[in-house]
Amino acid sequence: MPLPTQTPVFQYSLHNIAVSVSDLDSSVAWWERIFGLQVAARSRFETINADVAFMKGAGFQLELLQVPGCFRIDELFAEPPEHVLPIGAKSLVFQVDDLATVSQRLKDEGVTILWREQDLGDGSVSTAIRDNDGNVINIFQRGSAPTP
Repeated sequence: MPLPTQTPVFQYSLHNIAVSVSDLDSSVAWWERIFGLQVAARSRFETINADVAFMKGAGFQLELLQVPGCFRIDELFAEPPEHVLPIGAKSLVFQVDDLATVSQRLKDEGVTILWREQDLGDGSVSTAIRDNDGNVINIFQRGSAPTP
């Protein structure tokens, strides 16, 4: 029996994903080089004392935030599988058509790879990487898991 459809409290759409970074210029350069994102705008958000870069590409917008005194919480950057233990956001997830080629390109670019072309158990495969600040990014391809 299907679950009843819930009506949202309000209408919405996803605007962007925000990530706190240690060095805004380095992060902008990394996202430009690896994902081909382009800076759509830069601003200053005084309420949280942050310099901001909005980057666009592939149908989404990424907001990079740099604040003075930023710090790293080591548990949020644990190696897999412990990285999923802290409650909260885990990774940005992207879907591609040819994960093998993407994985090789990431390796060629010197990107830190956590795992490469691993079976997700649902017919998909995944490669996980870290950005220049150590945040996890998961890239997957549907329906491409190896057959047993």
